Amino acid sequence: MIEGKASSAIRFANELHELLEREFEALRLQDLSEIESIQEKKLPILEYLSSDSVTANLSETSGEPEWKSFKSIINECKNAHRRNEILVNRRIESIKGALTTVTGQDKDDELEMYDKLGKLSQKKNSKGILEA
Repeated sequence: MIEGKASSAIRFANELHELLEREFEALRLQDLSEIESIQEKKLPILEYLSSDSVTANLSETSGEPEWKSFKSIINECKNAHRRNEILVNRRIESIKGALTTVTGQDKDDELEMYDKLGKLSQKKNSKGILEA
């Protein structure tokens, strides 16, 4: 019975890892419909993997080879999730920077803008693109 739970947990962990790889590609391509689809598929997998039956078996039999394999796959999932999180956070920061530049809200920012002649524009009198 324990082996069955381990193989089932391994199967779900592998599915999660595959989804995380697909998620990274979708994030990279900014394919929002694919990202939403992946999120819907990840939820039941995460619920299963965090269920009491899996966590109880994992803690009771963590030294067995099947569960060591499971832990290895979950560690790969953790790394893939972190990679995806880094990509998302970079995109968010990029968007925030673009919005700040467009709206001209952060006057003390170190970002310097150039005029038509290639000279640094005056920060004191500069307005955001939307205010011009």
